[in-house]
Amino acid sequence: MSIHFRYFRFFLLFLLGSCAIAAAKITIEAPLFEGGAGKDFFIECAKEYEKARPDVNVDMELDPRIVDKVRVRVLEKSWFELTNPPSMNFWPLIRNGDVLVLDKYLDQPNWEGDAKWRDSFLPGTLSGYEDEAGHIYGIPLADYGQFIWFNKKIFREHGWKPALTWDELFALCAKIKAAGIAPMAFQGRYPYYLEPLYNAAYYHLAGPQMWIDRARVLPGTFSCQEDVDSIALVQKLAVNYFQQGFLGMSHTESQLQFFLGRAAMIPCGAWLKSEMLGKIPPGFELGCFNIPLPNNSKGDPTAINVQVEPFVVMAHCKHPDEAVDFLRFMTSRKMSGMFAKMQDIPVAIKGANEGNLSHDLDDLVELVNKAKTSYGKIPGEGYPELDQIEGDEMNEAMTGAQTPRQIADEFERKARDVVNAAEHPERIRMNYRWQPGVLLGVLALGVIYYLVSLGKKLGQRATKPQYVGMQKLSLANLLIFVGPSVLIYSAFVIVPSLRAFSWSAHQWNGLTDMTTMPYVGLRNFRRLLFESDAFWIALKNNLFLMFVVPAFVVPLSLFLAAAISRGVWGSKTFRVVFFFPNLIGGVAATLLWLQIYNPQGGLINNALVDLGRALSFIGLHAPGHWLEAFAGFPWLDTKHLYWSLIPISIWGACGFNMILYLAGMESISESYYEAARIDGASQWRQFWTITIPLIWEMIAISLVFLIIGGMKAFDVIWLLTNQMPSTDNHVVATLMVQDMFTEFKVGQATAIAVLLFLMVFVCSAVTLKMMRQDSVEM
Repeated sequence: MSIHFRYFRFFLLFLLGSCAIAAAKITIEAPLFEGGAGKDFFIECAKEYEKARPDVNVDMELDPRIVDKVRVRVLEKSWFELTNPPSMNFWPLIRNGDVLVLDKYLDQPNWEGDAKWRDSFLPGTLSGYEDEAGHIYGIPLADYGQFIWFNKKIFREHGWKPALTWDELFALCAKIKAAGIAPMAFQGRYPYYLEPLYNAAYYHLAGPQMWIDRARVLPGTFSCQEDVDSIALVQKLAVNYFQQGFLGMSHTESQLQFFLGRAAMIPCGAWLKSEMLGKIPPGFELGCFNIPLPNNSKGDPTAINVQVEPFVVMAHCKHPDEAVDFLRFMTSRKMSGMFAKMQDIPVAIKGANEGNLSHDLDDLVELVNKAKTSYGKIPGEGYPELDQIEGDEMNEAMTGAQTPRQIADEFERKARDVVNAAEHPERIRMNYRWQPGVLLGVLALGVIYYLVSLGKKLGQRATKPQYVGMQKLSLANLLIFVGPSVLIYSAFVIVPSLRAFSWSAHQWNGLTDMTTMPYVGLRNFRRLLFESDAFWIALKNNLFLMFVVPAFVVPLSLFLAAAISRGVWGSKTFRVVFFFPNLIGGVAATLLWLQIYNPQGGLINNALVDLGRALSFIGLHAPGHWLEAFAGFPWLDTKHLYWSLIPISIWGACGFNMILYLAGMESISESYYEAARIDGASQWRQFWTITIPLIWEMIAISLVFLIIGGMKAFDVIWLLTNQMPSTDNHVVATLMVQDMFTEFKVGQATAIAVLLFLMVFVCSAVTLKMMRQDSVEM
């Protein structure tokens, strides 16, 4: 027994010692973004750090949607140590003292101990989260420089050389075009890809100080001659030398065109090769050169346009020193070099890129090492609304719809509006006068109409005799059967909806303490209804989806249902083909249509061009040439997007409505049609006098669904515009999401939600009432 007792005592001491060691360990929480950098590097980095620091445990949570979780943790004040959501605006937290100032740490040695940590970073890369006083709040890892990439093999075969100036670039593009090759592929569906070219031109034409002044939206920095000249340069490049159909191409589609050799160059960030891994043909030789210099450049000719996604440490966390130490380890030459090697993306740490990137990025490494400075995100909070405005103006530049002077003046006006709204939020400019009155009047009449109809219905129900044999449900049974559902519905629907009504009367950025939200009354509604161009453009697009799309869907669904009901040849195939989108879901169907609408190689353009050639071959030259002109047609361009939604909507909605109508038609007794045929009624007459009246209620229901769907439209627009619609492409729901999560205007976003709720409620209720008629007995 004594031997067993000694073993037991030894085990107990070992267990207690292990618990003590575990308790002594420091745990740092790191909710991190799992995006282009993946998760393997972060996991490996945590393991290596724990080996170097056995007293520290790194608790990581990797998620592509980590920004939502971080926002909740911030609101709960459940502080973690460090994070890096790329789309989160940390400036309100910085102003609130919730983000750690890193100056004293940056002045300490780096992980290797051979230099100050501050001096370990490439020039300019620390400025992403630097305030006006020069304090640093963020640490960069990846170095997303912007360059022009080119096909080395094509360049070598034709004797072409990279351009150093804009004049040389235009001359180079002219040579490439004359050789029958598209000079430059471009991601035209996402105008923000043009911004690096525009920003580079402005930086060099106006100089670094004016570049900073423009980012701070000082008066005159958008309408100056330097801005006009910058817009003129990018517009000339886009209109004359971008690949045909670029306005309808996504980033991956255009990049694939480049790697397939159909375009000689493409402007893109340092992530190009990493993003296209698996799609690059064997033997492709990739090169890049810096964005060209304009004449009389006032900036450093070696400067590169860089975007970084910094890591921040929370000031109120339990272990800020250990969190900073982990970042110091992550940005060591060894670990950042591992990141560069794993992702084939350059990093912002000196000496970490050499030997760790593929040979395709040799040109990039040379440019990074030669750069004496970099420019990109300007220190300070700025105005998030400017991102949307700049994207809109770049779209105007690409299409050539306006002159550079018109674009610059419009840019200046909108920038001044943003600043004035921030400095004087109580001032509302009356851009719209009668439209708000019409909208509010229609909504009020709709509510009154619904309430009166409901009152009449309840009155009629009260006068009806009770059904014999029916018993009244007791209060106890009512609570048992209905109570749980009411509680759950109230907790997850009613209460949040009421909170939304309350938030719509406040101003809040979604990050700082909710108790500090200032009450602003109806200001958010007034700004939307009387001032906001974006709201009225979005509402117009919703009205298009509410009325134009059903005008195509309902007649076609009725025709298909009638044809199948009559047993036409291939009716079973029609059922499957048109109902298929309902099986795969809206998101999958939208992604399929993205490929169908591809300007280069998409099904629609190829079919139209082939049909045109066939018509030309048989002598029908006029229609043939007209159809052949659809080669490279940008269906998803801003101007064509909503008309391009009609085929998508027909394919996606006809199946459900066809089955709905078909169910009603097949329930109609054949005797009605026999009697009509005996009386000499044609099939058309039978359809209007028998079929339509007997399925009228189903038509009313389908119209309500289509109208509600048009009013609540979101996913299709969101996907087709890569989650960044231009102002002309917004619907009310996408505008609400942008205001909430991109521009951090929670009060205005909830005001949009309230208006959207009222519009959906009134439209559906009034449509049902207007479509209702006395039931036809069969």
